[in-house]
Amino acid sequence: MNPKRSWLVLISVFISIFAGVIVAGFFIRGYKPDIKNKLLTGTGLLVANSIPKGASVFVNDKLVTATDDTVNLVPDTYKIKIVKDGFLPWEKTIEIKKEIVKQTEAHLFRNAPDLKPITLAGALNPTLSPDGLKVVYSVASASAQTKNGVWLNDLTTQPLNIARDQTRQLTNNSIYYDWSKAKFVWSPDSRQILAFFLNSKDEVDRAYLLPADRFTSVDQLRDISFNLLALVDQWQKEKDSLLEVKLKLLPKELWDPLTKSAVLITFSPNEEKFFYLATQSATIPENLISHPPARSDQPEQREIKPNNVYVYDLKEDTNFLIGEKDQLGVEAEKLKPGETLGEKLARLNYQPIYWLATNRHLIFVEENKIKVIEYDGSNEQVLFAGPFEDSCVYPWPDGNRLMILTSLYSNLPANLYALTIK
Repeated sequence: MNPKRSWLVLISVFISIFAGVIVAGFFIRGYKPDIKNKLLTGTGLLVANSIPKGASVFVNDKLVTATDDTVNLVPDTYKIKIVKDGFLPWEKTIEIKKEIVKQTEAHLFRNAPDLKPITLAGALNPTLSPDGLKVVYSVASASAQTKNGVWLNDLTTQPLNIARDQTRQLTNNSIYYDWSKAKFVWSPDSRQILAFFLNSKDEVDRAYLLPADRFTSVDQLRDISFNLLALVDQWQKEKDSLLEVKLKLLPKELWDPLTKSAVLITFSPNEEKFFYLATQSATIPENLISHPPARSDQPEQREIKPNNVYVYDLKEDTNFLIGEKDQLGVEAEKLKPGETLGEKLARLNYQPIYWLATNRHLIFVEENKIKVIEYDGSNEQVLFAGPFEDSCVYPWPDGNRLMILTSLYSNLPANLYALTIK
């Protein structure tokens, strides 16, 4: 073969490969061919993903694909809807930008959640630990007298069947100790439980410390009511100190609005977001951090107003309005520092709103309904509207269940149930 021709062939092959790589790069970045105008048109990518998978994806009310899949869309604003039989629909307006990847990250919740009993002999005054892993409660109607007393439920175990291996007794009833009349408060480290009794004037009459990891017989109990105020103040300082450590990692410009104008500050499990209740007007400055390319485009509220609950996203520097405190079941008076011992006790474990393990959803109670809402204020949905005690709605650490307190029969004591939502 002619050497000159060989070189031409090699150069042609190289140019073809190089051109192919360039064209492939354009396709990867979301460009698609426009046959009519004979050019490549810039698009954005929508990663339509959901949990569970296999849901139908509608773009502007037209079925286009199923999750998990990627859709090329011309830059514009679209109404995205994701639906699956047996689950509540997910919907959001999303702005698609050229060469930017947006994800739906749709978590679908059951439209018919099921209930499984956790306790069988009743549960009184259930209280969730600060680490979200344990619930303490009292039992007064067990068939065997020795089973009446204080019990603990470990949420890290799987409730595959009725009340099996996930509960343990912490102490038992006696003539002097009727724990059905006790109230409970957890220590900030979730290792101890303060069980106390009130007198007819709603003053603390007796108080006892119970370790959460073992059984304590009644003859080992010691009344600590004489030193209770000092203990509660110490626990509050520990709780405030744990929060301060997290807040000090925030941008300096965010420190003042939060420490001076917010309460109920609660971080998501991965600590990338937190919600808070504003107590007075303040402004969150713009551009506190560098924004990621696929930053959320949902409407923000950086001018915060009192009595509203907001979520701030530390990775995206976004601040979203969730709702007014009354809509979210927040009793603001329980969050005030308080002077009396009763007020201080009520403040220690008060938590009306919880994060789900998804790090994207908040659980709250409104008008006798258990609701969920996304961190950006979208997709507010009712998860459960049956009978339940609104003081006991706790998320499971795995995010798939809630613990509720309810009685399915009017003449029987309320029991704890696992409510499967995903």
